[in-house]
Amino acid sequence: MRHSTFRSLAAALAGGVLLAATGVSAQTLTSLRLEPGSATVGQEIRITAQLETADKGGGINCGLRIVYGDGKSVDLRISKESDIPAVVRYTFTRPGTFTVSAEPKIVGITLPCSGKTQKQVISVSEAKPAAAAGTYGAAAGVAAAGAAAKGAAAPAPAAPAPAVSLPDATTCPWGWNLNRASINPRTGAFVCNGTPDSVAPTEKLTCAAPLVYFEQLTGANRQIGCRLPNQGSGPPARPAAAGAAPAPGATPPAAGTAPATPRPATPASTAPATPAASSSTPPKKP
Repeated sequence: MRHSTFRSLAAALAGGVLLAATGVSAQTLTSLRLEPGSATVGQEIRITAQLETADKGGGINCGLRIVYGDGKSVDLRISKESDIPAVVRYTFTRPGTFTVSAEPKIVGITLPCSGKTQKQVISVSEAKPAAAAGTYGAAAGVAAAGAAAKGAAAPAPAAPAPAVSLPDATTCPWGWNLNRASINPRTGAFVCNGTPDSVAPTEKLTCAAPLVYFEQLTGANRQIGCRLPNQGSGPPARPAAAGAAPAPGATPPAAGTAPATPRPATPASTAPATPAASSSTPPKKP
């Protein structure tokens, strides 16, 4: 009797474990893709882990770990349809051959995704210096030859302005969305918007000088991104219009008022002078 009861209890527990495992296996890791397949130091790569779901209407909840192969990794919690496929971006800081992998892992209290670990090897080389443009070099040579023929010193060529790298949909880290309206085409500044439960990314954004990284993680409107150090302050004051300096001690005229025209001096009167009244008193009659 006791053996029968024990077997029934064991069967019930096994059934519960099987049901739990079935719920976890609703998301199955199937593949891993790196774009591009090879890179240089400092070049950003896109890592995409593809999962299959048995029921897209609900029940999405599993953990995944992306291992970069250089000693760093990031844990992901797959909890909604927009998390599939799982996409992260990464930049290698040294050359070499690295094995990037996506592994089902427990993340917090979230059970691991189903499926086997997916791996892909990437080769990272040293970045090459940018070559000078041929047309620019030819133009500088012609200018120098013309100046030498005239006996004048050749003008120094102006340095070409560097191109500004603008962000795209892959710039913001996982869980953050690029606000396209925030992109400044002149400086490359941008903002990534999060949700009320977004947390700071494990890997901070790398901002090109003179931009600096910032993050706002309080309140409902959470943001991270790259901006100028003085962004948010008003524009610099415009210089005053050029004009003649007022004479020392003179009061400048009011804006928009024409200067007064001097009036000619009033000439002296030509009428004859009126004789002054006599001061003597006429004698009285007797």
